[in-house]
Amino acid sequence: MHSSQALLLVLVLGLVTLSASQPTITVNMIKTMARTTVARIKKIKDEHFQMSPEIDFGSNFDNPVEGLSSIIDHLSFLQARLKVPPTQHLRQVQGDVDTLLGHLQRLALSRGCPQPKPESYLHKVEAVFPITSNYICLLELQRYLEKVCLNLEKLKSC
Repeated sequence: MHSSQALLLVLVLGLVTLSASQPTITVNMIKTMARTTVARIKKIKDEHFQMSPEIDFGSNFDNPVEGLSSIIDHLSFLQARLKVPPTQHLRQVQGDVDTLLGHLQRLALSRGCPQPKPESYLHKVEAVFPITSNYICLLELQRYLEKVCLNLEKLKSC
């Protein structure tokens, strides 16, 4: 009887230890998540946004990748913009960005970086032209994540 109780105790302690520990966040994890999100964005744009190639949305999406805090701040801004209805095709990307932000925030917290203050980012124009707004947001998110992948060394600083 004692050996079965001891075995049960060891199993319970093992489960508690496993559930309490979180995986170490690495630069490669962030890079993989960003690339996966970029691939999903490209697929969504191709399948659900039939934009004429003659339309030029510009390339004025020049938000610098300065460090963890700036990445978290800008991704939070884009995440809020992704929630402008209609969002049925954006749910997976929203989930990806939520997960990526969570990992970046834990990484920043572990390094003692200041956490950006939550802000309200919704603009009136986005509510008036939601489909165009969602498309432009996807373009900006795609370009920003590609830039993050090219500047992974910035994850080492706040």
